[in-house]
Amino acid sequence: MKQLILNKFAIITACVAILAPAASTQDTVLSLNLKQAQDYALANNLKRKNAALDVDIAKKKVWETTAQGLPQVSAGVDFQYILNDLPKLTFPGQNGQPIEIEVGEKANATYSISVSQLVFNGPYIVGLQAARAYKAMSEQALAKTDQEIKANVAAGYLTVLLLQETTSIMDSSLENLRRIALDTEQLHKNGFADRTGVDQLKVSVSLLENSSVETRKQLNTATRLLKLQLGLPDSANLILSDNLKKMIDSYNPLNQSVQFDANRNIDLKILDNQVTINKLQLKLNQSYFLPSISAFVSFQRLHKEPQINFTPKALLGAKLTLPIFSCGMRLSKVQQAKLELNKSINTYNEVRQSVEMDFADARANLSVAWSKYETQSKNRELAYRVLEEIKIKHKNGLASQQDVIQANDKHLQAVGNYLAAIVDLINAKVRLDKITGNI
Repeated sequence: MKQLILNKFAIITACVAILAPAASTQDTVLSLNLKQAQDYALANNLKRKNAALDVDIAKKKVWETTAQGLPQVSAGVDFQYILNDLPKLTFPGQNGQPIEIEVGEKANATYSISVSQLVFNGPYIVGLQAARAYKAMSEQALAKTDQEIKANVAAGYLTVLLLQETTSIMDSSLENLRRIALDTEQLHKNGFADRTGVDQLKVSVSLLENSSVETRKQLNTATRLLKLQLGLPDSANLILSDNLKKMIDSYNPLNQSVQFDANRNIDLKILDNQVTINKLQLKLNQSYFLPSISAFVSFQRLHKEPQINFTPKALLGAKLTLPIFSCGMRLSKVQQAKLELNKSINTYNEVRQSVEMDFADARANLSVAWSKYETQSKNRELAYRVLEEIKIKHKNGLASQQDVIQANDKHLQAVGNYLAAIVDLINAKVRLDKITGNI
């Protein structure tokens, strides 16, 4: 038999991706369908939590940029002590006697409060738009993370269901083969079967037992990896409530109308946002040619009011900054930004063409995978019927042990091909869903 089933499952465990687990020390019993499993993973995956924090950081960044154009209020206290003698002014006094008055105070403090407001500034306006684009980029990164987590959970979930069915099939085959081996052993004891047939059946049972053990190991590994993806402790009892056959039937391309929409493809959305950012970078460099206007109002008073005080208590002012000449530096930055914008547009168009081709290829692959699945499903049913007929003939003495072994091998080979076709179908469906944003 050469462990035919194991050769077909070499690629199954590759469908499962290991993600960081959430810590837990309590035993848990969970029964989840695929949608619930994906939602559970999104709630517990640490990489996803960091991506969500990046979105929160981006929101704070937007407000930080916005606040730069809002009124800014500051207050201060200045203390000074004059080391040298204060200047004096002499005034005529009564009776013709001169009067000397010191100008200022040796030690004094100044209390002040000022309010400033940005009236017009091109880089600020563009910077505010760029902050919003940065926020959109972080949200898209979160959406891409969600997509990857969902795709990995879907692959892991279906892999476990597939290996569960494989284990059930192999257990049933092993039970039947053991029964036939026992019956043949009894026939040999009664002189109705030769020793060679008995030994051949024992070898087949042994090989199938080894394959069954390996399949159970794969099932255990796939289940543990799925728990890691969900953020569950290894001790948790995870029950998958979806039915594999119903899920596979929902993949029938004839029952689906899948259309490509660039606005739903997360990779294209990220590239489109990069084009937006490059447009804003161009606007930013162009805005440095514009004037900047700001206004302010300030109030101050002295702790000790000198007899002669020329310091104004309130000021209202405005500032105009007009860029005049930079030896072509600003113009060079604008030209560079234009070239970067053209590059990003070309990249977007190139990737879009590639994604559209991938979509057409993925849709075709799904159709091919479905046809292959239907064919292998029929072959599996046919091989099973042939095996049952051979077993009945063998029981009635119309078929040899070798006929049973060959029919059982062909049945297992058909099962292996059937399960491998399911793997191909799952991979094709997940790929198409990721391209169309339907994962």
